[in-house]
Amino acid sequence: MKLKIMRFIEGKNFIEEYDIEVKDDETLLELLDRIRDYKDRTLTYRSFCRSSICGTCAVVANSKTVLACKTKVKDLVQNETLLIEPVKRVKVIKDLAVEHSFIADEIKKVHGWFVDEIDETKENLQTPQELKKYDKQTDCILCGACYFECEALDYESNFAAPFAFTKVFRFVFDGRDKMDNQERIEIAKESMLYSCVNCQKCAIVCPKNISSVMDIKMLQNFDKNSPLCNNIYNFF
Repeated sequence: MKLKIMRFIEGKNFIEEYDIEVKDDETLLELLDRIRDYKDRTLTYRSFCRSSICGTCAVVANSKTVLACKTKVKDLVQNETLLIEPVKRVKVIKDLAVEHSFIADEIKKVHGWFVDEIDETKENLQTPQELKKYDKQTDCILCGACYFECEALDYESNFAAPFAFTKVFRFVFDGRDKMDNQERIEIAKESMLYSCVNCQKCAIVCPKNISSVMDIKMLQNFDKNSPLCNNIYNFF
């Protein structure tokens, strides 16, 4: 197999090619490790948990954003060729390693954190049924895959990352959160909640099978100040 890797060193882009045999069930990260350990010690990329939890190993492989630690090489190869590139929309530091500070910035834009009123005399409890309302959204690992592929950002630079809206969903539907739901939605609207173009790419590339586009639609429906509101309050 011919492996091509987009390199970025000292401001210069170029493609490095390697001829390599792929092992059965080898992941993309294992392949990169093999290249670095036995062919080119200068190859740079990110990896930490190696188990689809930290989300730092996202790359573009044959035009698709994937987690290197989760994705099998055999599922990516086309015509015995594989091109690996750094993810889009963020600053490349070196080779496949990119800047990740945008994640915290996007979370800050939508106030994507839990708001509580501390009462040390009791626990802040909820039922399993209440948890089900947003349980899937808690699987988000902030890998940024949805952000790298989001077409809305091609038209609206102020559009928050899809994962940020998933965070908003998570707290709007968590009954323990003390921020007013409409206040959260108004903050999300300042980050262009209604600019989603429904391209579905966030749902396609998410390694945890979260559909941020559906989270966005639900938030739009939950907006009391929008004609799109479908009176779903009784359901939730």
